[in-house]
Amino acid sequence: MMKRIGIYMIAFLLGMSAYAQNTKKLAERGDVQACVTLAKEAVADYRFDEAQEWLDKAEVTLKKKKQQNEQVEQLREEAARGERFLRGTDQVLIIDSMVVDKAEFLQAYRISEETGSLDSYAHFFTSVEDGTLYKTELGNRIYFGKRVEDGSKRICSSDQLAGGTWGEPHELAGLSAEGTNEDYPFMTSDGLTLYFASENREDGLGGYDIYVTREGDNNRYLKPENMGMPYNSPANDYMMVIDELNELGWFASDRYQPEGMVCIYVFVPNESRHPFDYDSDDMDEIRATAMLRSISETQNDEELLNKGRLHLKEALLYRPEAKVVKEFEIVIDDTRIYTSYIHFKNNQAAMLCKEWVGKKKELANLEEQLENNRKSYSAGTYKLADTIRKQEAQLESMLAEVKNMEKQVRKLELQ
Repeated sequence: MMKRIGIYMIAFLLGMSAYAQNTKKLAERGDVQACVTLAKEAVADYRFDEAQEWLDKAEVTLKKKKQQNEQVEQLREEAARGERFLRGTDQVLIIDSMVVDKAEFLQAYRISEETGSLDSYAHFFTSVEDGTLYKTELGNRIYFGKRVEDGSKRICSSDQLAGGTWGEPHELAGLSAEGTNEDYPFMTSDGLTLYFASENREDGLGGYDIYVTREGDNNRYLKPENMGMPYNSPANDYMMVIDELNELGWFASDRYQPEGMVCIYVFVPNESRHPFDYDSDDMDEIRATAMLRSISETQNDEELLNKGRLHLKEALLYRPEAKVVKEFEIVIDDTRIYTSYIHFKNNQAAMLCKEWVGKKKELANLEEQLENNRKSYSAGTYKLADTIRKQEAQLESMLAEVKNMEKQVRKLELQ
């Protein structure tokens, strides 16, 4: 059996090699689809100059035939944008990386109390909305991505009022652009420098990209700047945090990750951007850093690496783990137990779950009242007999309702 599998594998690899060679031959002759295929592969591997060469060949064929191809134009824009970002790749040292469940990725951020605190939007506001929330060190202001009337998300802030309540959210001016979504905010200790993630921007690499901006005059923020490579990629990159006390930086990315998982990168923040010299530095090193396929490629300064590892060890050792707040517990199937609204993939199921949680609280209150009335009845307060009978009937009905709602939540989520 193993021998047969080996033969099939060899045959498969030979077939793939022949296919690749054939595609290259076709592309060299100017076949548009073959050129597009090789250009896509080159873009995915950050070989943007090579992608442009294949697209040039495709363009020659298209001009001869007096045709246009939107895919060629789109790839050309992607390659040109990628080339610009590659030229500005920051020489950053990645200390460590960890792959975690996306639904609970904030637990991997072990930041100092002086940096503030992070929470999920769903937990803080008891909502089914995803996204994150940042609270300042003093705990008197929060920043978060809020859904607005047109369905997009905007970064807002809210100040704490007397009595611990939160004031009306105010959108931060100058951040958003038409058709974009903004989320995952973090404000540095100066109270002016803001990191956030945005998608659908013209200067984005794809998915969510990390941006940085500063507050300018009249409470309006300056035009956000794309953080570039290696922090951003064609995948989703977000939740940049700079812990100045521990001299550590954190950001999340789902590049190279399966559905539902995310990689948290921990790095040594540069005081200012320190890009490679694109014309003289080794191109393979630049590309390796930009792609972050292996963090060891970025670890060229042993002294800085050891210092960063020590700071990370101290953060992990002396900072207590964030408490996982269990909002409820509902069994979805044999392998899944949900404890937060953010775990749901079906919004209808999440909303019904919220009603189910409320109904369970009503049920608990009724049970407590019934138990107290039964004790009073036993002590001689016989006039409670009718009340107890009504509560028992109500309890039976409510138990059936809660059980049915739980089934409906499970059914909706498993659709």
